[in-house]
Amino acid sequence: MQVSAAGCGHGGTVTSHGNFPPANLSAGSIGFATVRIFNHASPGHHTLSVKCNDSNLVATHRFTILEGNPSQGGIGGSIGPSTAETAIGAGLVGASALGAGAHVLRRRRPLRSQV
Repeated sequence: MQVSAAGCGHGGTVTSHGNFPPANLSAGSIGFATVRIFNHASPGHHTLSVKCNDSNLVATHRFTILEGNPSQGGIGGSIGPSTAETAIGAGLVGASALGAGAHVLRRRRPLRSQV
């Protein structure tokens, strides 16, 4: 999630207990921070806090974590092929084998007119 805050000229910290690790806010007239919501964070309304490095004031803002399923990532194997995909693949392999076999037989057989 991208967080921006105006008024923290010397940067600051963005926190939300249990939802993401503390992140540093960049310095400048508008500071930015990118936070990654924990996978185990509960859906619903939550509050984040921004504390500037040059002030004791803390600003808060509400945000919402949507309910959803985690992505199925990884290096292959997370989702197997469906029955239809397997049948199509087998059909393509079979057709290519038949085509290759026909090509080889045709190339090996001498033509009758050349005998």
